[in-house]
Amino acid sequence: MNVLFVAAEATPYVKTGGLADVAGALPAALRDAGHDVRVMMPRYRELRERRVPVDGPIAATFLPIGERAEELRLLRAREDAVPTYLLDIPAAFERGVIYGESDDHRRFILFARGVLASMQHLREVEGWQPDIVHCHDWHAALVINYLKTYYAYTFGHIATVFTIHNLAYQGQVHPDVLAVAGLSEGGLVENGMGAGIAHSFNFMARGILYADVVTTVSPTYAREIMTPEYGERLDGLLRRRQDRVAGILNGIDTQRFDPATDAHIAAPYHVDDMSGKAACKAALQTRMGLPVEASRPLLGVVSRLVEQKGFDLLHVVMPWLLQETDAQLVLLGSGQPYLQEAFQRLAHHHPTRVAVHVGFDAALAQQVYAGSDAFLMPSRFEPCGLGQLIALRYGSVPVVRATGGLADTVREGWEGNGFRFHPYDAGHFIDAIRRALTSYREAEGWRILRERGMKEDHSWATAAKHYGGVYHWARSG
Repeated sequence: MNVLFVAAEATPYVKTGGLADVAGALPAALRDAGHDVRVMMPRYRELRERRVPVDGPIAATFLPIGERAEELRLLRAREDAVPTYLLDIPAAFERGVIYGESDDHRRFILFARGVLASMQHLREVEGWQPDIVHCHDWHAALVINYLKTYYAYTFGHIATVFTIHNLAYQGQVHPDVLAVAGLSEGGLVENGMGAGIAHSFNFMARGILYADVVTTVSPTYAREIMTPEYGERLDGLLRRRQDRVAGILNGIDTQRFDPATDAHIAAPYHVDDMSGKAACKAALQTRMGLPVEASRPLLGVVSRLVEQKGFDLLHVVMPWLLQETDAQLVLLGSGQPYLQEAFQRLAHHHPTRVAVHVGFDAALAQQVYAGSDAFLMPSRFEPCGLGQLIALRYGSVPVVRATGGLADTVREGWEGNGFRFHPYDAGHFIDAIRRALTSYREAEGWRILRERGMKEDHSWATAAKHYGGVYHWARSG
């Protein structure tokens, strides 16, 4: 099956979050499963400055937007096993940032129009047309809207899949954008879905409405977003389309995240020989300035420091952790300044117990997964989560709030692989950490728990099989 992936970011080119990991890894897994997958994404200034090798331009045209027209040059990345097309639209992407501009709506309208123009080139010049257009998050949603309206006769029936990675980011703007995009109200998508979003133009809502199938990145998140608590005011629309909504768990790159071959960690290890993990723990304690004590439990965190990820809750729990346990904590991440400063103060006042690295360091992240005994993810909500999957792979037992993909991947009990809590409050989080630390002191039980998680298959090959089924579903109408 011919599949066109459309996303605002993808590894190894540009990454700001988990979307890039999916758009970078899933196409390769789908190609391994026999699909002819190609990717389209913007060519940001960063890619030009890094001199990412490209061929082309292989096509050029002008894209209408409002009363203007902006240049598009279609380039192809030279060294990617998955054919990847970079849309060079200087008016939209010759910027120093990826998102967060005041004209993001114009930028991604141009991107959507550029995708459609590029599809015409591929069909007319290369003889390739997708059976499925798979769009990701609000930045790509208008591609589906255009395909199902203005371009319906140009391409005939092309099935569409729209994946929601995080419903909180919707691309919600003033209704005047309808005219800029050249779109009609399309059934009043933006109206009647709750106070505060009537009379707005909502990119995400249009992707949900027009797609043949809507997917999310975990089964639990697919159910959660149909409730007012998690639906971000689009729960009504999602309930109307619930018979076309599915949740598929993300995978991880099991070659990149493999403690047996990871060059970033102090010593290799695998499920049948865990001796190297002790060296990884000692190396992490040394690097982060903590006392090297093999028996002391070491808790790891790798995340954005934002309230969504539960760091306000973790900060509330820290006095208990410091006073009532002997655990150490290593935290790697950046985000909201007040949270960064709060954890830096804790590290300053408790240098033998807490170590914080503000920023992101890919090698250090691997070392945290490999060196920690347990991994904390107390998220308010979590569409899928990759941290707990990587932690399982490295034998770091996850302690999570049971929401979204965390609820789907972390189990507690007789056949469990970690520890969970449900209500978002400090008492329940403390109880989950306490259970984990008690288990840690029981060496044989901890070994079984750790090894059970390491043996699980969270590869992209598994996710690719499920997406293959979704593509057939989308084509069936």
